[in-house]
Parts: sequence; C-alpha cells; structure tokens
Amino acid sequence: MSGVRLEDVVKRWGGGGLSLSLHVPHGRTLCVLGPSGCGKTTVLRMVAGFESPTSGQIIIDGSDVTGLRPSQRNVGLVFQSYALFPNLTVAGNIAFGLKVARQPAAEIETRVKDMLKLIGLPDLGERYPFELSGGQQQRVALARALAVRPRVLLLDEPLSALDAKIRVSLRDQIRDIQRELGITTIFVTHDQEEALSISDRVVVMNKGRADQIGSPHEIYNKPATEFVANFVGTLNAFSARVSDGKKGVIQVNDTAITVPQVQPLGLASGAEVKLGLRPEALHVGKQAAPAANLPATVEDVHFLGSVIRLRVRLGDQVMSLDTFNRSTEKPPVIGGKTVISFDPTDLILIQ
Repeated sequence: MSGVRLEDVVKRWGGGGLSLSLHVPHGRTLCVLGPSGCGKTTVLRMVAGFESPTSGQIIIDGSDVTGLRPSQRNVGLVFQSYALFPNLTVAGNIAFGLKVARQPAAEIETRVKDMLKLIGLPDLGERYPFELSGGQQQRVALARALAVRPRVLLLDEPLSALDAKIRVSLRDQIRDIQRELGITTIFVTHDQEEALSISDRVVVMNKGRADQIGSPHEIYNKPATEFVANFVGTLNAFSARVSDGKKGVIQVNDTAITVPQVQPLGLASGAEVKLGLRPEALHVGKQAAPAANLPATVEDVHFLGSVIRLRVRLGDQVMSLDTFNRSTEKPPVIGGKTVISFDPTDLILIQ
C-alpha cells in the first residue's frame, strides 16, 4: 500500500497559485502547516476531490484519483466546524455514511458500536449533538469519518474551535486512534505545536510552495529557510561578523565564538552571517568550554508555570530564553546582571 502521492500538482487561481509534490506513506500522518492563505486547505480539498488541480496527479494507494468525484475516492473528512446533522442522534450521525453505502443493518449496528467505543463515548449513542460538548462533537465527527473505513483520513484544522486543554487531549486521542487503525492521515493546521506533536512528517507551506518537508525534529532543529526558522517555534534571530572563515570563528559583540557550522561556508573575514537560537538552547550562568558565555542584562521575566521565560539584552541584541521553574530558586530580577551561555552547535544557520 503506497499511501498518498501528489506528483507535480499545480493549482492556479486569480490571485496566485500552488505547486507541490509530496508522498505520505501508508499508515503515516503528514501535517500541512502554514499561515493563512499559503494553500494548505487547498491541498486537502484537492486530495478530497472538492477541487481539481490545474495539472499533475493525485494518487491514492497506487490509483490515480485525479479525475474522480469525492464519493469515488473513499476518503474521510473532518472539518473545523463539526458539521454534524442536528436532527440525527450520535449513532445516527456515525451510521450515515454506512447507510448511504447500503450496508446491512446488522453490520451498521456493529460498526457504530465499535466507533463509539473507539472514541470513548460508548453510552452516548442516543444523544443529539446539542447535548454534547465541543470536544465530544468533534470525536463524533471523527467516528463518522472513520466508520466507512476510508483509505485516507483528512482533517481540516479540526481542533481550532476548542479550548486549549481539550485541544491537547483530543489531539492525543486522534494520534492514538490513527496509530491503532494504521490509517494514512493528512492533517491541516496553522498551529506549530499541534503539527510537531501529532505528525510523522511535516510540510511547511509558504505562498503556495513547500519551503521544507521533513520530520518534526528536522523541521524544528534544522530549518531549511528563514521562513521555516521563524514560523516554526520561537527563534532568537541575530547577525554576526565572521572573524576567521577558515576556522569558523564569528564575533558576537566582544566575544569570539567558534561555530563548526560556519566553517564549510568558506566565508571571508568581515562577512555577515545570520544565526538563530531557540530559547531552550540558552542557559543562565557560565558554562565550561566549548560553551559560549556572554554578559547580559535581564529586561523582562514571564512566569509560565513549569517554565520561566526571560528576555535578556546582550549588547545590541535582545533574546528570549526558557528556564525551568524550581520552587527552591527565585527567578532572576528585572535589571539584574547575569551571564548567558549556549553550545555553539545549537546555533541555526539561516539561509
């Protein structure tokens, strides 16, 4: 089973367009991540069959479905707005697609019970959508999509209408269900944390194109472009001067730092290089070599529960860093002097 392939897919419209090739292996989850207007929902709609590409092929499990209607593709779709039928019970909503497919009544009843158990609502089959919470309604929408045993599950920002705590709980449940069923899944979202936590691979869309496709670890730690580096997670971006390109030495304020990533670039002395550091890569306090140690002034302190986020000034640079909250230690004070350290190998080169 080959999963889903988009081969040289192009979609043109009046104000712009989309161009994309990607592969979602069978049983894996791909998140399409990007800002509003980047084309991520268009990708989902083309796989579902609601929109047709201008050119290229859409292949599901080895079959070219580019010219097929949505009803012929056997895909399950979960929307941001639950789109449940208000006049049908929970069980009726789940059974809807099975009845349209004219499945035997006994099989429908068994399948509905299995789906209710799968989503953790075994005793709520006779309730109506208005009697459920938002999280419960979205689980019913998921069960309805899965009931017909689709080849592909498509989720269009299904968690964005829920509050934060329910959103985290439901995304974990969606991930568990996807793994249990082994169903190929494409998940569209603009939420970076959601994309990184739920997916096997992520495609970061920017103005109709894929800036980068990779595992969550690759996307976060080795961004391929400046857009990806800034869009995914929090990044401290700054510039530095190369003082010795052959040895990979750069100058940050008055401190010389050897950065192994810079050496292969062969930059001339005096050249400017763009760098980034994640907040968790910075530490309060001096560390032994090869760590870089820079004097800093605390400008702001944000208490976030398990994490304390500091904003510090290093010469003309302002950076954010995260440190764990420890009940026995008082957080730094605003205006206080400190030393900020980091491992040079954690620096991200921004191309």
